[in-house]
Amino acid sequence: MNLDADQKAAVEYLDNALVIAGAGSGKTTTIIAKISYLIENGYYKEDELLVISFTNETVNNLKNRVKYNIDIKTFHKLAIDIIDDNNLRICREDYLDYIVNEYFLSYAVSNKKSKKIVERLLVNSDLKNLQSLISTFINLYKSNYEGINCLFNLYRKSWFKSYDYLKIILDIYQIYLRELEGSGLLDFNDLISYARILIEAQNRVTKYKFIIIDEFQDTSLNRFRLIQSIIKINDAKLFAVGDDYQSIYRFSGCDLNIFLNIDSYISNIKKLFINHNYRNHQSLINVANKFILRNPKQLKKNTICHKTVDKPIIIHFYSDINNIIQEVIKQIDGNILILGRNNIDQKRFNIIENDKVRFLTIHRSKGLEEDNVILVNLDNSRLGFPSQIRSDEILNKIIKKDFILYEEERRLMYVALTRTKNKVHLLVPKDNYSIFIKELIFYHFQSIEIIKH
Repeated sequence: MNLDADQKAAVEYLDNALVIAGAGSGKTTTIIAKISYLIENGYYKEDELLVISFTNETVNNLKNRVKYNIDIKTFHKLAIDIIDDNNLRICREDYLDYIVNEYFLSYAVSNKKSKKIVERLLVNSDLKNLQSLISTFINLYKSNYEGINCLFNLYRKSWFKSYDYLKIILDIYQIYLRELEGSGLLDFNDLISYARILIEAQNRVTKYKFIIIDEFQDTSLNRFRLIQSIIKINDAKLFAVGDDYQSIYRFSGCDLNIFLNIDSYISNIKKLFINHNYRNHQSLINVANKFILRNPKQLKKNTICHKTVDKPIIIHFYSDINNIIQEVIKQIDGNILILGRNNIDQKRFNIIENDKVRFLTIHRSKGLEEDNVILVNLDNSRLGFPSQIRSDEILNKIIKKDFILYEEERRLMYVALTRTKNKVHLLVPKDNYSIFIKELIFYHFQSIEIIKH
């Protein structure tokens, strides 16, 4: 494979490594080359390698491109294979939501104390949002904490509004655990924990001596503990690949701090940078990198692109939302990926998909690229971009607060800007536009073309 100097250095490094790779830098190519290098040079046998990717789609993509018979799995498939129990029963994905709903239909109505607490909480929230918040809290908690003690201590030390939330959450959490146990079910977090316990007790044996993790910035603490247990038992090496700029799944349990503070978790680990970008123009990456580095916690990258253009960002100021999409599409040659902050953006902007045009949310676009990108919904509104739906303070009890305002939304904007091979078109209402647009114009006006419709 034709590798650049950075990719080659990462492939040939044999000890623990965190490979910090920006958008369009050939992360998958590097991983595939790494596998070939380790096997062809006799460093490891095929059954000693484990590759972890986060979705079935990315796992299948790697399987189709790797010519060796090695294990390539999601975390959940890895856990299931380690447990190796034909009687294993996994609950459906919406089981927690079902338990939450049942609580509000029954116990919260019949129990006087709980009923009063719920009534207080519903003064500032509707029932649907309250239920969603509780499910999110419990999923986040199970992704990064073990047992019930931490949750109980939070409840015991809480007061006023936090007390109300945590009392209900603690009730539902205990009911959820009892229902799982009584039905002989495990949820996805339980699978990971159970597999780790079996490894640590040496009741299960794996041959893995070298572990490769793709999209490492999306790891939760629960998942990483499983990997740590295998590393410890087998004296295995870790090759983690990811990009802290593209960490956009915090509210599904991912913890970017594992990536940023990897030295605290794995000893003698070297940070390697893949600096070349083969997708974007240099002028666009300069803007995107400076935009993300408004958060000083993000790692600075010296990204090198091999093409450039004067004005890679085109802002279309519009007054009529009904016709703007078709006007812009007519101006663009090549295939187009239209990105929205929310699924409803497709209907709101009347986006019709065809052979040339497709629509995705920004979250779903991560890892993809297209000739041209159009970004919609750059309004200054609650459902605009950045989304002004603030996370409830109760979630900050178990996840770290944003270091700067709209920290994760800023990373989401970086993902949106870097999907294009050519230019990115930003559709902006002229009378009420996003603070991100104001920032781009103020700091990067020389890289922006403005068109008024």
